[in-house]
Amino acid sequence: MLPGPVNRATYLGMRGTEVIFGRVMDRFRADLGLPRRRGRHDPLRSPDGGPVTVLHAVSPQVLPRPGDWPDTASVTGYWFLHDTEAEIGALPPDLECFLDAGEPPVFVGFGSMSGPDPAATTRTVLDAVAQTGRRAVLATGWGGLAPGEVPGSVFVAAEVPHHLVLPRTSVVVHHGGAGTTAAAVAAGRPQVVCPFVADQPFWGRRMAQLGVAPSPVPQRRLTAAKLAEAIGHAAGFAAAAAELGSRVRAERGVHEAMRQLVR
Repeated sequence: MLPGPVNRATYLGMRGTEVIFGRVMDRFRADLGLPRRRGRHDPLRSPDGGPVTVLHAVSPQVLPRPGDWPDTASVTGYWFLHDTEAEIGALPPDLECFLDAGEPPVFVGFGSMSGPDPAATTRTVLDAVAQTGRRAVLATGWGGLAPGEVPGSVFVAAEVPHHLVLPRTSVVVHHGGAGTTAAAVAAGRPQVVCPFVADQPFWGRRMAQLGVAPSPVPQRRLTAAKLAEAIGHAAGFAAAAAELGSRVRAERGVHEAMRQLVR
């Protein structure tokens, strides 16, 4: 956790958005027949200088709204695209067959994160999965995993629709990105978080605090033995993960966000 003054100082980073997007917003407003913004292009201020509504797209079940926030800040629940339509996408037939062919596999994916040696990371992951005796789905994402030949108990995909795959897995191993964490929570599956940078250690710690994951295993300390142990340990969090997932799926984050915007 950052000390209060340091946390406030991070908001100075918002000035970068003024420099990057200020002129773009001026042109956009002109096209809409709106006047230029007065003063700074502060994303936390409306054109007349008053505070804007800030919507935090996270579940209050995962991160309750702090009591010291201003009235203009709210926690709406997660925004899932598949919440807005009856169904989005379908699994490739070969992945569907793999999922149907045995016990729910472990899912491993590090999204857009890519360490210094993706091949070595992949070997670590495959060794860990082998030690657990489980099947696995490896999502290579943007290069965080770079598998060569894999055993028949492992399915490799570039990317997969989380809302269709994660509910059919036993454990979700991921990097702790906010979006992947949300998908794993909603799927109701226990997690193993292997954070790289930025907010990922926070989400890893938060999952452990909520009782749906063991302590995070940072990427820089990742070994096959540690990962195998964490995957085995995660099974003990299955009931808590299923209960949290049920509560999160009952939320309507997109609808709540739209309600506040319309208001």
